[in-house]
Amino acid sequence: MASIFCCFRGCASFLDLGFATPAVPIKKQPIIALDQQQIGQEVVLVKDGSRICGTGGALGNSAIMQDKAYFEVRLQQSGIWGIGLGSEKADLNAVPMGSDADSWVLCSDGYLRHNKEEMHHIAQLPQEGDTVGVSYNHIELNFYLNGQKLDCPFTNVRGQVYPAVYVDDGAVLDVVFDNFVHDPPPGFDKIMLEQSLLET
Repeated sequence: MASIFCCFRGCASFLDLGFATPAVPIKKQPIIALDQQQIGQEVVLVKDGSRICGTGGALGNSAIMQDKAYFEVRLQQSGIWGIGLGSEKADLNAVPMGSDADSWVLCSDGYLRHNKEEMHHIAQLPQEGDTVGVSYNHIELNFYLNGQKLDCPFTNVRGQVYPAVYVDDGAVLDVVFDNFVHDPPPGFDKIMLEQSLLET
């Protein structure tokens, strides 16, 4: 009986007798990426907002709202760069970022900068091809080099913040918000959109 009904439904669809089920549009899920509206004047974003080049900074398109968030940045081409967090007030035309009260970044020279201060310095500098991980739990902002924690956290990050990166002098960075090269630290996960947080 079921096969007869399926056959009839197929014929009804072909004959357009009004029995056909309308096609349901597939809702495309928004993705986390760098925000085309939150970039420096000389920044170029490519690869659907996952690669930054040019000169200046960019913020992610979603603030970090969850308790424990993680993302990665792959150093595709060396130059001057920085990776970290910034608020909507961060100066995205300043290189290096970290020169204002609204950005916290690990810079290519190994210094962690915030508000014109050099907070820490790492001995092992990331090189072309390396992956820098970033974890944030609203208490500490930590960095990882190829999966190894650098033990130089920022503990003064305040307010609503976004992933932040900057480039200059030929640097090219790929920001990865999903499908990580290295496992996030225990309890940390990819950045979720606010809507996703409400659904979980």
